[in-house]
Amino acid sequence: MRVFAAELKKLLILFKADPKSLVAGIIAPTIILIVFAFTFGDFTSLKLAYVNEDTGVYGEELETAVFTQISPLGDRPYFEETETDYETAMELYQQGKINGVIIVPETFSADLEDGKNTNIDYIFNNYNTDMAKNLRLYLKEGILDFYRSTDSNLQIEVEEVLNVETQLHWFNIIAIAVFLLAFLLGSMFNMLYLFYKEKVDDTLYEYKLSPNSIWSSLFARVVVALLAGTITASINAVLVYFITGINLAAFLPGMILPLLILGMTYVFFAEIIALLANSFSGAAVFTMATTVVLWFLSGATASIKYSTGILRSIALVIPNTYGLSQIRGVVFSMDPSVGGILGTKEGWLIMLAYMLVSMALAFYVYRKKLARMVG
Repeated sequence: MRVFAAELKKLLILFKADPKSLVAGIIAPTIILIVFAFTFGDFTSLKLAYVNEDTGVYGEELETAVFTQISPLGDRPYFEETETDYETAMELYQQGKINGVIIVPETFSADLEDGKNTNIDYIFNNYNTDMAKNLRLYLKEGILDFYRSTDSNLQIEVEEVLNVETQLHWFNIIAIAVFLLAFLLGSMFNMLYLFYKEKVDDTLYEYKLSPNSIWSSLFARVVVALLAGTITASINAVLVYFITGINLAAFLPGMILPLLILGMTYVFFAEIIALLANSFSGAAVFTMATTVVLWFLSGATASIKYSTGILRSIALVIPNTYGLSQIRGVVFSMDPSVGGILGTKEGWLIMLAYMLVSMALAFYVYRKKLARMVG
């Protein structure tokens, strides 16, 4: 205990004197959070020009049906209307100022009244598959509503069976994952940086000369690393609150255990790399890049439940997948198992197995590199 206390005091002094180890856990997750906030943080209505050349009333009814469909995200309409003539509409479309153009021909109402098939022209930018899908689906919702209001012989009632009681905003799901990333990066970089500082100061040789066991010093390093991760995650949680309104502090009791298990797993991984690598920059780049890649693959931007093929197979062997699912389950009051693929118990066992294996490897490398060399 005396060695642990002395080592803890020394590391805290180093940490306080040079808090650069917090940088990775603050800057990278903050940038990721802001980028995703701009990309997915708010639903934006797609701009469409509506060119109504119809001489009857159905063109106006279709217009109303298309532009009054409301998205469940933000209660905003799917489409924002730009009502204009054909030439102006095409000019705006070519300039990229609108996403598409709907052209209703002058015979639209007459054809419907005569019981004939009719058509509209839909010009839209399909450079992006997701954008093209949304433009098609949103318009079809409007057309279906138009059918319901104009054709008594075509009344389709849709009974919705929902998977969850509350639909979650995509960015909120991502923000919780970024919070986890901030904790992991902050913890790992602290472990790497303090080892680097001691290598530069040549103080690591003291361990090889010490007659005492060095295990207490390893645990002290883990404690300080997790403390650094707590600081970086707390800063990120404040940003998450201001952007999303989610107060992560209120859910802390349910998040502590998965955070602790994943944090220790990655801290031990960072310790192994720090002792084996000769270059601090190389070790930092490797560990940070590995962590971010695993973070993305483990369902950072969407639940693994909706993944397929090799992506799902890879995600199921990454411990983050289960920890992130547990944390989201606490915050959003949803099923904490990995989309029903593996139960909660199996997820905990997988996370614990990774932690124990990384701990054993860390102990071995720590002893091999720093154990006493003199009697």
